[in-house]
Amino acid sequence: MRTCPRRRKPSILHIAKCCVAPLLGISLSVTGAMAQAANKPLMPTERLIRRYEKLIAAGELLTPAGWKRASKLFEQSGDYPQNGEIQVVSTGGLVGEDWIHGDRAQVETKWNDDYGTIDSALRFKPPLPSGSVMMGQIFSLVFVRPPQHDAGKTTVASSSTAGEWEFEGSPRARSATIPAAVKYVEKMRDQSNDPAIRKNASRTLAALKRLMRGHSSSCAC
Repeated sequence: MRTCPRRRKPSILHIAKCCVAPLLGISLSVTGAMAQAANKPLMPTERLIRRYEKLIAAGELLTPAGWKRASKLFEQSGDYPQNGEIQVVSTGGLVGEDWIHGDRAQVETKWNDDYGTIDSALRFKPPLPSGSVMMGQIFSLVFVRPPQHDAGKTTVASSSTAGEWEFEGSPRARSATIPAAVKYVEKMRDQSNDPAIRKNASRTLAALKRLMRGHSSSCAC
């Protein structure tokens, strides 16, 4: 796995961070690919990714209740990582189904951003000194069939359409977009009486708001 800085811009899941330089040479092809993908109906496996991204953008993975709701998209439930790091990311990039083999599938996303992490003391750590990296994620999915009761016996439904796609394994990492992370840090700062925590929160909020302004400027084009 490799990472590289994204220029001029302040896992269940197997994450691969890939270099995208030189950006100038691929900008037109990326724009065309995204426009084409926007007009393509989503496959059921791809819709699962979008549902998960909406939860990330809403800050659902930052509370025990929201984590429980997000866990319903996974094959197995997982304990809420109260003190685990928060991954600050963007959502809404390209999504594409790589393959389906029986009850298993693989879906990949591209052109999202990894801005860094926030620890339990509300300290923000960027992935690189220069800002963010562009990130591709590979999601392993399984088709889960509902139980079927027949003559007192519980079996698995055999219909090829009965069931739904879920993420393999259980959720492990908390993730949030920049706006959701800002709301979370503000809330935790206001609830804390620890001067160190409050100081860390102020620094993190300043960094996140700089990223938010930079992200808005880059999207204006």
